[in-house]
Amino acid sequence: MENFINKILITNDDGFDAVGLQVLKSIAYEFCDTVYVVSPKHNQSAKSRSITLMDKINFEHKNLYEWIVDGTPTDCVIFALNHIMNTSKPDLILSGINAGSNIGDEVSYSGTVAAAMEGALRGINSIALSQLGGDHKSNSYLCSKNYSVEIIKNLLKLKIKAPLYFNVNFPLNISESDNSKFLYTKLASQKKSDEIFVNNTDTSYKIGRMLNSYQTTQETDMDALSKNKISLTPLTLDLTNISLFNQLNKR
Repeated sequence: MENFINKILITNDDGFDAVGLQVLKSIAYEFCDTVYVVSPKHNQSAKSRSITLMDKINFEHKNLYEWIVDGTPTDCVIFALNHIMNTSKPDLILSGINAGSNIGDEVSYSGTVAAAMEGALRGINSIALSQLGGDHKSNSYLCSKNYSVEIIKNLLKLKIKAPLYFNVNFPLNISESDNSKFLYTKLASQKKSDEIFVNNTDTSYKIGRMLNSYQTTQETDMDALSKNKISLTPLTLDLTNISLFNQLNKR
């Protein structure tokens, strides 16, 4: 066990009953004995950093260390850090394991990544984890189940001043003969358009899948997954365009 980790908070956006959350719980117990679970009651995919402001959010205290929140992933982290763990913050936040990848342009929509962002904003090491091809069956998470502990340990060893804020994506499988299981990547820019289903009869529409260009670029998360590598993407909390900011201030 990593002796500097005493408490871990885990959450997700697929809901409390999701297989990926149960996989993540078993992974978290490899690092410490105290694992808090604060997870949405229902699937909250693509809710990004949405929060429920000035409206009642119901919760259920399942047992000593587990809560179900009828809200978004960000609602869950806010509840955990400001109430449940207010006087004793977690040493690490793990969000996931998401059913399906969260890469490139998808990251800005992801509730999984948003939950990690909320933790990193509070100065807590936070990692979002997603499994390509993950679904409601436990065997679809074999790759993340086999390699998550190793990946998390590697990230925790990084010597950086800011809190960790990483987006991790696992491929379907990895060749055991390949010495390089993971790549540090940047986000792909893959969005082309969206599926949209319009019903003119009742003047409504539904948004479906993101439609991608599938043109992989080297060093991106999409490229890593296409090579059956684990993608480790360092994310930033500051959305400022620093290069343009500096350019404008030189005028």
